[in-house]
Amino acid sequence: MVVIVIIIAAVGGIVALNALKSTTGTTSNISTTSHSSSSSSGYYFLVFTQKGMVQLVSQSGSPLGYTRLYNISDATPAQNFYWDEYPIQGVTGSSFLIPLNNGTVKILNVTSMKIVDTISIGSATGFIGVAVNQNQTLAALADGPSGVVEVMNLKTFQVLWKTTFNGTAGATAYPCDVRWSADGNSFVVPMKNNNTVDVINAATGKITASAILPAKSSPYMLTLNSQGNQLAVELLGNKTDVFYSYPALKSLGTVSFNSSITPQRGVFTADGKYYLEASASSNVVGVISTSSFTLVNTINLPPSSAPGLSDIELTPDSNYAYVVQHGNPSTGGIIYEIPTSNVASVTSASASIALTTAPAIAVPISVQTGTYLADQVLSPPTTGLHC
Repeated sequence: MVVIVIIIAAVGGIVALNALKSTTGTTSNISTTSHSSSSSSGYYFLVFTQKGMVQLVSQSGSPLGYTRLYNISDATPAQNFYWDEYPIQGVTGSSFLIPLNNGTVKILNVTSMKIVDTISIGSATGFIGVAVNQNQTLAALADGPSGVVEVMNLKTFQVLWKTTFNGTAGATAYPCDVRWSADGNSFVVPMKNNNTVDVINAATGKITASAILPAKSSPYMLTLNSQGNQLAVELLGNKTDVFYSYPALKSLGTVSFNSSITPQRGVFTADGKYYLEASASSNVVGVISTSSFTLVNTINLPPSSAPGLSDIELTPDSNYAYVVQHGNPSTGGIIYEIPTSNVASVTSASASIALTTAPAIAVPISVQTGTYLADQVLSPPTTGLHC
């Protein structure tokens, strides 16, 4: 899978009201009469594409605006291996991190939708993950090919510490995802080449706990529940999810999948009772009970010419899990919404949004913030595929 650093406020907003300022420092007026909706509730989706575009769409799927952030040549493999996480209450700063799978992270000024800087972590193509702590003061970044894990101050963009984790036979440990603890004192990283899951002290960079997996397990994605006491890890090597207590990393259970599900990325429901696993190889979401650690439901999303799901997260109100289907630059992609109230028995998505982009990732933002971006910053929507 892939990575962009993004991420949401209780009916969230990428930008708080006090951050809605123009690049000249004057406060921008928020229009409610132009080509965007003026609804005061709900959310829009900000969709980052595989080729450097960003598109704003409503919950109903109406395109509201777009702009190009940077150019990625068609000769370059699709930049769709982005992993990121922001706190569920949303991005309240004026900057946004966009990790690409080439070892770089772009810093986006949200109010102007301009890339203001690019920072380099590694030099090779591969997994990179970014996660922001609960109070949005620090970002943890993990670059698999280089083995680098670092923590960055989000106000100054200064790197506070940087450590290279090595594996055996000259390879890096390949840290390819990262998730913060609820208290912000630690975060957890899967070391794919070392077959370990490691808890890292956020202040020092030291490993404080490790779970050792069998050889060739290849842990590569993971998620913490909102209660902060349970961790799910996707294993690339044997199509399995493993569950641990956190931070002790005591094994709680294992769920293996059949040929219909290749685990890619999962999310816990807000109450922590279920874990939803999105498949990389099919348009299928598996529902796992976190009390019995069994697969209790399978949700089959509509078939497509480019099957496979790339990301799954909760909406700001936690009433839905939204699933991103990457698609490709020729077909665009889709966002599906699955209700979480009856997730053990639901059989299909309650809504879908067809995109005229090939998405790398989609982020919910508040309607107020979306209205500002649509009316003051983004170009009016256009018809046709634009990736």
